[in-house]
Amino acid sequence: MSIDKGKAKRNIVSVLEKLYGDTDLAALKEYQKIYKKEISLFRRSWAAAWLFMYYDQRETPSMQSAKTPAPRSFKNTNVSAEERTPVVEIPEEESKRLFISIGKNRRLFPREVITLIMSKASCEREDIGIIRILDNYSFVQVRDTRAEDIIAALNGFRFRGRTLAVNYAKPKSEIENQLPQ
Repeated sequence: MSIDKGKAKRNIVSVLEKLYGDTDLAALKEYQKIYKKEISLFRRSWAAAWLFMYYDQRETPSMQSAKTPAPRSFKNTNVSAEERTPVVEIPEEESKRLFISIGKNRRLFPREVITLIMSKASCEREDIGIIRILDNYSFVQVRDTRAEDIIAALNGFRFRGRTLAVNYAKPKSEIENQLPQ
């Protein structure tokens, strides 16, 4: 059997885009529980590979127009999480940057930051701009008129077993001045 590796890679990108985009996380969690219960730890990667093979042999990602760049694989690249989530552009003069004390080490994704802010601070999606998630903390651009409300709602809030610290992010120049020379 010959495998079309290009098609397989496009399908992986398609699966990841669906995962990070419009997946019902509650339903996915239920499938994950069944998967973990029924398949031993040592056979899970084989089962996942078989499921992908089954999907790949039946699915073809929609063809992209000539003007649209080819999809990039998210694995082994520096594609950040914010590139996989639609970004609202807020002009710099109308925004503030917030620091949030949680990051990739708690498996945080931009869609979860958006949901958290919208639910706890009663914000609209348009009030949340660029989200940058690092290993231990994150930065979120928000509309300046909503920044205080977001800080008040999330600072001290318990999320994923950790009490969040949320405040205004320091400018890069201020951080560089604090570093030892």
